[in-house]
Amino acid sequence: MNATARRRLERRDEIVQAFWRVARTRPRGGVNVRAIAAEATMSPANVLHYFGSLNELQITALAGAMEEFAERRQAILDRPESAASRVAAMIEAGVPDEISDELRHVYESVPILTDHPEYRPAHRALVERQIMLYRTLIEIGAGTGEFALASPPGMISRNLVALEDAYDLYPLIGDRTPREECRAAVRSYAELALGLAPGTLAAAAGQP
Repeated sequence: MNATARRRLERRDEIVQAFWRVARTRPRGGVNVRAIAAEATMSPANVLHYFGSLNELQITALAGAMEEFAERRQAILDRPESAASRVAAMIEAGVPDEISDELRHVYESVPILTDHPEYRPAHRALVERQIMLYRTLIEIGAGTGEFALASPPGMISRNLVALEDAYDLYPLIGDRTPREECRAAVRSYAELALGLAPGTLAAAAGQP
């Protein structure tokens, strides 16, 4: 990569970071090219030189947040631990104590998919990647005899991802259920589906 291409990537990243800083402090309607340009200390025209529209910038920012989220979960899958320990860690990551600003914007973009179908591929890719990571881990555990599956791996994986998404959406609509209680509910389903004794995943997660 030559210096010009590298500098272009750096400038695009600076603009994406400026987008997230603006998004954290303003309601959705307040996120505009002018505000992002001011945060990035450049002109609106310069922002539009690197991104053809605010929509393109938002899609890029969301895709980056989704990729970072998926990479953190991939790192859990790659750990040299028991399958049960890794499932427990995946649930901890999937139902965090605090919903990050980036993940919040990912969820908040769901209602506008009808009007902005260009967001759909990124959302679909994130869901399918999460399912694939869980499925891989579940198949590893089943193959070693650690799990005795009550349903096909793909079905269990989709249910786990669906549960995580639901519990991550709850805080966005004002639900105050303690996050550990939400994680315990996901772990309870996982234990039933994977044929684990009750409390196995809580112990693996360091919970009493």
